Amino acid sequence: MKTKCIVLLLLIFCCVSCDNSEPFVIDGKSEYVLSDECGTIKIKGSSFSTLVIIGCTFNGKYHVNTDSLKIEAFSAEDVVTNIHFQLNNKDFTEKELETGSETLTLFFNLKSTVPYQSATGTVLLLPSNFITCESKPIITDTIEIHLKN
Repeated sequence: MKTKCIVLLLLIFCCVSCDNSEPFVIDGKSEYVLSDECGTIKIKGSSFSTLVIIGCTFNGKYHVNTDSLKIEAFSAEDVVTNIHFQLNNKDFTEKELETGSETLTLFFNLKSTVPYQSATGTVLLLPSNFITCESKPIITDTIEIHLKN
C-alpha cells in the first residue's frame, strides 16, 4: 500500500509541473519566414523555464557563420548565456555551414541578473552575417522574439 501511494504521488508530481514549454512569438507570428532568391528559412521555437530553443529550417542554399550570431536580451537586467547549436538533432560545433534542407537549432539560456526575479522574456536577434545568401546578410533588421505570449 505504501508503494502504491509513493507511485501515485510521483505520478501526480510528474504530471503537474510548475514550468511548461510554451511556443513564442517572433515579430507577432508563431512561425517567422524569411524568403529570398536562395530559398526560405522558417524560424520558430519555444521556451522552458530559462532554456530557449530556436529552430531554423532551411530550404535552399545559405551560408551560416555561427560566430556572427548577434543575440541579446531586450532588458539590461537580463543576460543570454550558454549558446550552442544542433544540426539535424546532433551537436554542431563547427563555425561554418553550407545549407541545403537542414534544421539548425539554437539553444541558449535567458536569465535575470537581479536575484529572485525572472527574465522579461524578450530577446533581440540583431542584423549580422549569421545567415547569408550570396554573401549578403539575410537578417537585415532586428527580429524581436517574445518568449511569453
